[in-house]
Amino acid sequence: MSTKTTIAAPKVDEFPLDVKFGHKLKDSYAPIAELVEGLLTVDGISCFYGDSNSGKTFAAIDLAAAVARNADWMGRKTLGGTVLYLAAESPRSVDNRVHAYQQHHDVQMQDFVISHSPVNLFRDDKDAKAITKTVQMLEKRSGKKVRLLVVDTLARVSDGANENAGQDMGPVIARIDNIRKACGLHVMLIHHTGKIAEAGARGWSGLRAAVDTEIRVSETAQGCFVEITKNRDLGAKGTRIGFKLDVVEIGLTNFGAVATTCVLSPSEAPKKSKKRGEVEGAVLEHLGDNKAGTTKLQIVRHFDGRYEKGPIYRAIKKLAEEGLLQERAGEIFVAGASGT
Repeated sequence: MSTKTTIAAPKVDEFPLDVKFGHKLKDSYAPIAELVEGLLTVDGISCFYGDSNSGKTFAAIDLAAAVARNADWMGRKTLGGTVLYLAAESPRSVDNRVHAYQQHHDVQMQDFVISHSPVNLFRDDKDAKAITKTVQMLEKRSGKKVRLLVVDTLARVSDGANENAGQDMGPVIARIDNIRKACGLHVMLIHHTGKIAEAGARGWSGLRAAVDTEIRVSETAQGCFVEITKNRDLGAKGTRIGFKLDVVEIGLTNFGAVATTCVLSPSEAPKKSKKRGEVEGAVLEHLGDNKAGTTKLQIVRHFDGRYEKGPIYRAIKKLAEEGLLQERAGEIFVAGASGT
């Protein structure tokens, strides 16, 4: 008489990896926890990037302040909590802008905490551990959850790294991710665009893959706006949020002149332009390779025999209206490429 040997299926908790079976997911939906409605998740990483002087730091501070106040941001609800702002690039400037925000809105934000300490997340784990400990101490001191860590800027906290190299920037992003997981918060990285703003954030291409949300800040002739260029979980890609910068007085300089800075106020976002034409794309590519700037006539001569001068002049004008090109002293530059 033969007997069959039955091999028992392994229990779920015996798998080396944590697994879930698809047929058991139908009743297990849980909404994604949002920090800023339709924009940022509670435990994600975002990259807030733009050209120099595009208003990105003003916009980042305005968003962070809304979280610290548990107030709406540009018509979107926020999950309130403490904000830790690493002002690694320009601490005094951040102080002044947060002071201006409080003065303008007539509020005092005890949950908006600014760090002036230099931070290097490329060299070793020391500063990553210091950030984690600071977050834990803030939570113990106030009894409130630290919801948002702002890193201003990514370049400054990765000093010494080749920002175009994955072997350098990979460990930086890994340490940022470790902070995120250890503290259970959202990390917002303030960063710069490359020589062509539409190509995305500057440096290592793996940065875009590593973050959950990308937000580009732009200043154009039609107005300032932030645009969601990537949103992994909340489906907001392509959304534009307009704003304007209002000048406010914050005191006197050491020479007795009035010192000013800016605060954000809502504004209508410029409408998206139509798909870029061949001539516009060619002009933008050509200028992106010429950091020294060039004249309109030189651009026309460069494309002699390929495009008529009329379409070239129109392309330059349209790109300038969109804020992608700037003209100074008779020369044309890709926005942000002239060092200003």
